[in-house]
Amino acid sequence: MANANVSPIRKRLTAVALLLCAAGLVPTARAADKRGSTPAKSSAPAARPASSGSKSSGASASGHAVGGSTTTHPGPSANAGRPAIGTTHVAGGGTVTHTASGKEIVKSPTGRVTSVKTAAGHEARFGANGQVREVHANGMTVSRGPGGVRRTEIEREDHSRLVAYGHGRGYIQHPYQYGGHAYYSRAYYYHGGYYRGYYRGYYYHGAYLYGYRPAYYYPPVYYGWAYNPWAAPVYYGWGWGAAPWYGYYGAYFAPYPVYPGAAYWLVDYMVAASLADAYAAAAANNSADLGQINPARLVFASYDPDTGTTSPTMTKEVKDAVADEIKLELAAAQKAADPAEGNSGSLQALFADGKPHVFVASAALTVTSSGTECGLTEGDVLALNSPPADEASAADLRVLASKQSDCVKGSVVKVELADLQEMHNHLLSSIDKGMAQMKDHPGQGGLPAPPAEAISGTKPAPYADAAPPADADGAAQLDQAAQQGAQTEQQVVAEANAPDPSGASAQAGSVGGTAIGAMAAAAPAPTGPVTISLGQTPEQVIAEKGQPVSKVNLAAKTIFNYPDMKIIFVKGKVSDVQ
Repeated sequence: MANANVSPIRKRLTAVALLLCAAGLVPTARAADKRGSTPAKSSAPAARPASSGSKSSGASASGHAVGGSTTTHPGPSANAGRPAIGTTHVAGGGTVTHTASGKEIVKSPTGRVTSVKTAAGHEARFGANGQVREVHANGMTVSRGPGGVRRTEIEREDHSRLVAYGHGRGYIQHPYQYGGHAYYSRAYYYHGGYYRGYYRGYYYHGAYLYGYRPAYYYPPVYYGWAYNPWAAPVYYGWGWGAAPWYGYYGAYFAPYPVYPGAAYWLVDYMVAASLADAYAAAAANNSADLGQINPARLVFASYDPDTGTTSPTMTKEVKDAVADEIKLELAAAQKAADPAEGNSGSLQALFADGKPHVFVASAALTVTSSGTECGLTEGDVLALNSPPADEASAADLRVLASKQSDCVKGSVVKVELADLQEMHNHLLSSIDKGMAQMKDHPGQGGLPAPPAEAISGTKPAPYADAAPPADADGAAQLDQAAQQGAQTEQQVVAEANAPDPSGASAQAGSVGGTAIGAMAAAAPAPTGPVTISLGQTPEQVIAEKGQPVSKVNLAAKTIFNYPDMKIIFVKGKVSDVQ
């Protein structure tokens, strides 16, 4: 009815304005500054916020804006909008260099290149070994964890997300609404098939996380049966004794000889599945020649600084700690009026009990321990004694069990909350899968059969029924995303390595191409021949080779890592050079 009151003059003025807009003579609302606009409301959940923490080390690209920084080697101003050419010394000892071609090169206090941002806005981040760690470009994030397996993540316009590992592996996540809350369904693809997972989004310590939600509600009696000990310990034959993955990880993991209850069986069910998947992924991606690695060497990762002895890393005590964590989840689900609420999956709910908790790594991650990078891989076990401090984006955990090349047992590592949430999700998902297997195959392998009411009383979760369908061609989409990720990684690393007219890129070293390239700045080349002899002290080695790229301090030895060698000290003297 309001249009009926518009005067003819106003109508004519409106028509003229529209003609001028069409001719490009008057700016439209689209040309307005979007920073001051209010986004339109939508019933769809918002896109996942950017990660609150970076897994790269060293000075950040924005670090030069903080603290009492000083500028050296100033150059003339570049094109309008670009920072002045030159090097800025940032608080903590790192540097940020802006080159004539528009690059931004960030170095750590030791001179190691940690990141390069190109004039096109593409960014490459590098690890302590000089290899590319993470690339941001073309609307995607490409990252590499320990072992070198490439992970490509793409956020699409409809807020769906692809996470691809290559060879049809990965998941596709779709957002949807249920009960006024943001939910997310994931279809995990592998071995030519897929399975579904459901998650509820929430904020915790400023990070947006995805808490696992079960696809089925089991009756309380089933959770009680799984929690309580069985009448007598039961032997169970898994059948994977001759599997290649078990031969590779055999010195790290072995199943319980007998099972006193379902929680202990669930531990081996979860860890075995994780290690088998990790082996398959490494073999498919050719990230390591698994056949050339002696599995017996894995035993040396179990060095115990408290006793000075070695033993298989995942000891009974460690596995029992994981079983106790599973029991906590089973007890919470049994007591809850609504099992979905009792097994809500959020870190916030988990930490509310104020108790210590145990986590099992579900993916390869690079973390830091006392400022030094180290890796976690599938099956490593970590303990958290207390929740992270308010607003902290990461938590400190102690390594209970790890493999040969991973973070050493007993060390304290910093894990991002998003990664910790995924570890917890994996635990909850494994519990549900294992309980589904025991329910669907009662009495399998000699295990006690669950109560009849546990088998017949399972109900599907309503939010699972409300989820959008999985992509029929999901595996093909993931393969395409993985190929795009590989191409993008090569493109950005080439841009980072491209020569710069100002010569600043030469100062940065040859980044990303080889481990030596980016690390060379940490250990300047000596002017004469270098001789490392048994019995030399750390000071004598540094005088010969310069400062190492990183140092690892263990109870019985210290390791200096250089681009071309590893030097091991025992009792302050060189004992081995590798």
